[in-house]
This record gives sequence, C-alpha cells and structure tokens, in this order.
Amino acid sequence: MSRRGEAFGAVLLRALARPVILAFWALVGWGSLLLLATAGAVLREGLRPALLRLAPAPHASVWAWLNALSAALALVVWLLAAGLVLWAHRSAAVATREG
Repeated sequence: MSRRGEAFGAVLLRALARPVILAFWALVGWGSLLLLATAGAVLREGLRPALLRLAPAPHASVWAWLNALSAALALVVWLLAAGLVLWAHRSAAVATREG
C-alpha cells in the first residue's frame, strides 16, 4: 500500500473511531441513568418488579433491547472501573510497603 493510502486509512480510522467511542460512552451514560432509576424503583417496589421492568419482553422493540444492553454495558464498565481503582490502590499500597 502506498504512503498516501496508509495516510488515508489512518484518517478514515480516526474519523470512524470517534463516533464509535462517543456512541459507546453515550450508551454507558444512558445505562447508568437506567440503573439509577432501577435502584430507586427497587427501594419503592422491590427487586423483582424493578428488574422485570428493565428486562425487555421477547417481542419488544429495538429500543427496549437497547435499554437493556446499555444497562448491562454500564454495569460491566462500572465494575471494571471499580476493579481498576482497587487494583491501582492495592498496587500503590504494596509499592509503598516495599520501598
């Protein structure tokens, strides 16, 4: 591939990556809001009714499935973030103890 083709490929990759990253974080943000709303509903109604409202019916619209996907994605992202924070904290504590 020529240098010009490689440069075009890099620009195209950057141009496509930005909207994908924006969509990913938008889904995480929306899922976080849904999880917060579900947590509030758990306090009012109980766990089962709140979670059943979050889970889409088998023949639900695409939006219902997107809501469930975004809530699951947000849960995974927040658990990974908490794990990374704990890992960094533990690594810093071990490094401080050792030297």
